Amino acid sequence: MKKEIRNLKIASVLYRAISRVLMEGKVFNKNVVVSDVKLSQDLKKADVYVVLSSLSEKDCDINTTVNEINQAAWLIRKSISSYVDLRFIPKLVFKTDLAFDNFVNVSKILHNYT
Repeated sequence: MKKEIRNLKIASVLYRAISRVLMEGKVFNKNVVVSDVKLSQDLKKADVYVVLSSLSEKDCDINTTVNEINQAAWLIRKSISSYVDLRFIPKLVFKTDLAFDNFVNVSKILHNYT
């Protein structure tokens, strides 16, 4: 139980730090929003789920953006070290958040149905 709480706390700290680094735009200059961070049990890997903001949706494909951000993951990891006080910063793996897209699709279907 204590490990789960610690895991959630570290995920929350990483969420805020990654969001801050991405909002600054110094490391990665596209408009992406962090929706969730999930850590592995051993705290060595963090899955970071992202969505495109509404401003950049027209210009880019989410899969291309996720590939680019994964290539810059080590820079982001280095940048968040100034915001977090952890002995070890986990490896960051960025993934597309499909839950948001599913919500939008269901909303459109329901809107067309009524």
